[in-house]
Amino acid sequence: MKKFLNIIISVLIIVSCNALDSSAKIKKSALAGTWFSSNPTELKTQIDVLLGKNRIYMGKTPLVLILPHAGYTYSGKTAADGYQYLGAPGNSACDADLILLIGPSHYAGFHGCAVLDADFIETPLGNVKINKEVAVRLSGDSLFRKDSSPFEMEHSLEIHLPFLQRIFRNRMAGDIQVLPILVGEIDDAEAVRAANSIAAAIAGARPLFIISTDFTHYGEGFRYEPFRHTDVRTTAAELKKLDTGAIDLILKKDLPGFSSYCKKTGITICGRNPVKIALALPVEDFEARLAAYDTSGAMTGDYARTVSYAAIIFSGRLRGSGARAGEQGDLTHEERAFLLKAARDNISSWLEKGRGIQIFPTDAPKNTLARRGVFVTLKKSGALRGCIGYVIGIKPLVLAVLDNSYNAAFKDPRFGPLAAEELKGITIEISVLTVPREVRSVDEIQVGRDGLIVERGSNRGLLLPQVATEQGWDRNTFLDQTCNKAGLRPGAWKDADTKLLRFRAEVFGEDRR
Repeated sequence: MKKFLNIIISVLIIVSCNALDSSAKIKKSALAGTWFSSNPTELKTQIDVLLGKNRIYMGKTPLVLILPHAGYTYSGKTAADGYQYLGAPGNSACDADLILLIGPSHYAGFHGCAVLDADFIETPLGNVKINKEVAVRLSGDSLFRKDSSPFEMEHSLEIHLPFLQRIFRNRMAGDIQVLPILVGEIDDAEAVRAANSIAAAIAGARPLFIISTDFTHYGEGFRYEPFRHTDVRTTAAELKKLDTGAIDLILKKDLPGFSSYCKKTGITICGRNPVKIALALPVEDFEARLAAYDTSGAMTGDYARTVSYAAIIFSGRLRGSGARAGEQGDLTHEERAFLLKAARDNISSWLEKGRGIQIFPTDAPKNTLARRGVFVTLKKSGALRGCIGYVIGIKPLVLAVLDNSYNAAFKDPRFGPLAAEELKGITIEISVLTVPREVRSVDEIQVGRDGLIVERGSNRGLLLPQVATEQGWDRNTFLDQTCNKAGLRPGAWKDADTKLLRFRAEVFGEDRR
């Protein structure tokens, strides 16, 4: 009877803490009743036993936890050894308000990254809120797409949620949100791009990254036998040597080395691509340590078929994520002049030498090294002559200005390449963008202050805030014209399946009167 009452109380707590709008989109649990108990009380007890009562780490608060995702019987202890670095369950020292769950896709093959398109994700311990605002920001990079289908049966992310719900149980129904991301095939350059896009998209947040991966999958069933299994001791030693080669490179934050090691050995690290993103994150004061290492073979005695697990901790500060949209500080007069000169010198170098200029970080003012979205606009006698940019900060501002001064001069499909004799009559304008935010009501939009992005399916259009001012448009005309830029009919912004985003821009240009 007491057990029955406990179950009822647990259910009531879940319901009361997760009162939802009837229209909320909830990702149902794929693991309850199989990978872990569907009974809230049993699951809570299982997690608490794994975490233990005295698991309190008093060192630096982690930024990244690289943790395994097998069933709790196999990898639960290793995961818990990593989670202890967050502090005592229910009284965590970590003050994160956004947890990014990044793992591999085991059931769907795709290129790039998939972001879960839902409002909440469910476990037997309750519903966890998803940060849709960051998901929208990430969609500004074509490497990311909102797609729920790869998440339907996936275990690599959901397996971590009960741990997080117990550790942050005083905050999980309040200020902490999550963002589940599954990673398909990416190369090293795309890992760097994904890491920088994430850093820009989570501007102003206090993040915690959970990178989900198991290590070597050894045996005939996994089609990976780099050495023959002879006896338990030899196989265990060979596996540890193989895994340690990868772990040491992770601890050094060596992306090229890790990627090369994976290719050379063929090591079956299922989450190697999520790990690549972790290794590419721009982190200051980086420190790393191995918290735990284990194998399923050590538990079962079966080394003919075994999976390795590791818990790795990164601490430090995420660099370049800046402030929240609308809160970035203005560039100084000197920094603006530096960027304008860089843009002009770059175009001139391409015209004269067939290559652009190089700017080293030590030569650039500090604020021009922050990752910011930016557009470079060229005008000739007051008329548009080219305009191309990045919506979000995928690279340092000064490098983005070099990229897009070239693109605006030579790659804008609306115009032919800029000729050398034209450059003297060209004025350059730079628009440094805040991170786009989803528009809930068109009443939020202020002409002259906000730029607009209209999205529907594969259609996408952007207009900078100064365009509406220069053309004398009112709000509705601005919306219609942005729809037109996206290849949509006027008024399409009113449709439910059309997404609107707004941003602000710090606009400055050359004075060539």
